[in-house]
Amino acid sequence: MTILITGGTGFIGSQVARLALAEGLYPVLLDPSPPGPSLTDIADKYAYVRSSMLSLSALVETMRSHEVDTVFHLGGMLSVPSEEDPWSAFEVNIHGTYRLLEAARLSGVKQFVLASSIAVYGQDIPDGPVTEATVEHPASMYGVCKIFGEQMGKHYQRRFGLDFRALRLSSVVGPGSKVAHMSIYNCWAIEKPLLGRPYQILVEPQTRCPVIYYRDAAQAMLQLSQAPESAIKTRVYNVNGVHPPYSAEELVEEVRGAVPGAQLSFTPDARINRMISGVARLDLDDVNARDEWGWRPPRDLPGMVRQFMADFKAMQAS
Repeated sequence: MTILITGGTGFIGSQVARLALAEGLYPVLLDPSPPGPSLTDIADKYAYVRSSMLSLSALVETMRSHEVDTVFHLGGMLSVPSEEDPWSAFEVNIHGTYRLLEAARLSGVKQFVLASSIAVYGQDIPDGPVTEATVEHPASMYGVCKIFGEQMGKHYQRRFGLDFRALRLSSVVGPGSKVAHMSIYNCWAIEKPLLGRPYQILVEPQTRCPVIYYRDAAQAMLQLSQAPESAIKTRVYNVNGVHPPYSAEELVEEVRGAVPGAQLSFTPDARINRMISGVARLDLDDVNARDEWGWRPPRDLPGMVRQFMADFKAMQAS
């Protein structure tokens, strides 16, 4: 079976490709950025299409020529770039998602799996656990775009029978993340000390941002895709990754214990704190993912930091 991964050469997309290969699937990676070192060892086992999501005809041609069965949609602009340039974010994240869904319909694609985000939440969050039914009042352009993707995907499921599924991913953590976004400190507070560099964290020390390790995010995407359709009731799912949630201050203490001499400090930025203010207090409830397709949060904070360090060492050695 052939799968198309938008953002396929990126942070999570490359991990989805690796897991897909292990499951006997053939990945087609659609991305304007060419494959990097993380994909070198499997270069002969996937197809690469250098393209954006802005041409419907190019998307249809790609899906038809490769006989794509499933689309994993991970491409797009992240939170800080989307906030700085909402006009481009509209074109890429909203128009691009629509074109992908329409190309999937025109090409006979069976399943569409969207990487959504907890950024759909943000303002007016009630006290208590946040479920998939909690009000969606995002505090960022990025969150607005993700709500569109979820709702349009549900429309294509109702109207055209496309098997649409989505994950509201927490902030994704892993080595090698290059693009700044509101919760990037979860990556760079570990990676910069490993590189021997100081790092200033732009959120308040007490900020708690739900996170998921990048390998686990990819695994969740594959696990959701492989669940039988009869089990899929919710369609759009919350997923916890690292549990329990930790504060930025707790992350700093964990890194200082693991990386002697780590130079980490706090310099809160008002804009970043405004963007993250909603998700920073989420009590994310993922009971539907647990009950319907067996998801389990795989790590705690010390385990995440240990895995990050091991993966960083392996990347540096390759």
